[in-house]
Amino acid sequence: MSAPNETPRQKMIGMMYLVLTAMLALNVSVEVLKSFLIVNDAAKETNKNFQNKVESMYVMFHKAYLGNPQKTEEAWNKAQSVQKSSKVLYDYINQLKYEVIAVSEKISIEEAKKLNPRNIGRQDNYDDPTRFFIGESQSGNGGKAFELKKHIETYLNELRTILGADKSKVNFSGLNTNGTYYDASGKKQNWQMQYFYHTIIVADLAILNNLQTEVLNAEYDAVAQLYASVSDDDFKFDNISARAIANSNYVLVGNNYEAEIFVAAFDSKSHITATIGGTTYQGDSGRIKYVRTATTAGSQSISGQINVPSTFGTKSYPFTLNYIVAEPMATVSADAMNVMYVGVDNPVSAMAGGVSDANTRVAITNGSLTKKGAGSYTARVNTPGSNAIVSVYALNKGKEELMGSRSFRVKRIPDPIARINGQSPSIRNIDKNTLANAGGLLVSMQDFEFQLSLQVGAFALQVSRNQELSSTMRSNGNKFTSDMVDNIKRCKRGDKVFITDVTARMPEGNRLLGDMILTIK
Repeated sequence: MSAPNETPRQKMIGMMYLVLTAMLALNVSVEVLKSFLIVNDAAKETNKNFQNKVESMYVMFHKAYLGNPQKTEEAWNKAQSVQKSSKVLYDYINQLKYEVIAVSEKISIEEAKKLNPRNIGRQDNYDDPTRFFIGESQSGNGGKAFELKKHIETYLNELRTILGADKSKVNFSGLNTNGTYYDASGKKQNWQMQYFYHTIIVADLAILNNLQTEVLNAEYDAVAQLYASVSDDDFKFDNISARAIANSNYVLVGNNYEAEIFVAAFDSKSHITATIGGTTYQGDSGRIKYVRTATTAGSQSISGQINVPSTFGTKSYPFTLNYIVAEPMATVSADAMNVMYVGVDNPVSAMAGGVSDANTRVAITNGSLTKKGAGSYTARVNTPGSNAIVSVYALNKGKEELMGSRSFRVKRIPDPIARINGQSPSIRNIDKNTLANAGGLLVSMQDFEFQLSLQVGAFALQVSRNQELSSTMRSNGNKFTSDMVDNIKRCKRGDKVFITDVTARMPEGNRLLGDMILTIK
């Protein structure tokens, strides 16, 4: 509001301030927009790979159908129904993406199909997408989002009907539209308002791509369940072999060696047997439990055959089990995570059981290792996003043998949090004297496993006072400059302090952090 006796120039400045304030409130950073575009690209690539996976399932199913139509025809027909319903919903979501782009960019559907999301003019536009998805209804039932919700619910009902009694074996939670959602004020809202109200267009595209991923996931799980439900009593497919799963292939002297021996995909009601060392063992629920006491250290081997009754007599499938019996030993490791971070020393414990440290070599990809002691190393990794594999080799008779390896995800150190010295990171309203006397900024990690000594390298500060925005003041450290302190002290209640361009000095180099907006109380 303008004062009664303001000049035209003062009124114009006031109006410009209001516009600036609105722009600041509604602005979406370039980095956030880039993040949505990265997520969008990744989702499209995921969908492409998932489509290949789903198609492979249909190819395998069709092969089974051609091999034994009588046993698989019903399940195969249901799988084709799943495929048809899934394609209808997937294509409908695709069409929604083109329509929202067309509405937002004021172009035709055909032009929208050719437009790369990275070339959308107003990537932070949420007005047109909100009108498209939500409509004029307060409940969000007047737009395309409500229509999409109905399509999803129809699709899930179709899949449950197709699966029948097996529907409980498939998890469709990724497409649930009847969850409990809350808005920013804590008030309950429905699915369409949760995901599409005031959502920028690049975020809408990411959400729609994710929904397509969930459709492919539901389709795959439903078809996989139909594939598994085909009767196994006559070896429904042409690939059957003996399987033996041991509780452990590494056994201490005095303990028992235990293994479950079974035929994959065989009827659990079939009365199978196994012959091992001249002794016959009876099966239970399609499996045979074998127990043997470990008495001698060294390599051990067990051979036998599984006997399976069939329509034309008993079929036998040979198997061999190899395991190692070792003297008792202990390995203690304090490492509890499978992540390494760039720029810090990552502790690693690695050793080969039963092999001396002198005859052990440990290597790492995507980084380097420094030995600290027997079985203890420090890893420095290079490239985030590429795994680092730690491998342990044992020297045996002049040759190296791989004893095992472990893959670690490599990540960059998470962004630290900048805050006013002595204040909570979440503070948004502050007394001007408290702010002025704070002296500057601090930066620290939150919920991070490593202790890091971090500093603020630089930041900028502006004050919005009496509806006028000050010039940008910069500090080449973590301290407030005298100009900053003077401007802060001249603030009044309701004035704004904008802290931007906050740079943190990280182990791998400087990093730009998020902005802070403080209101003087």
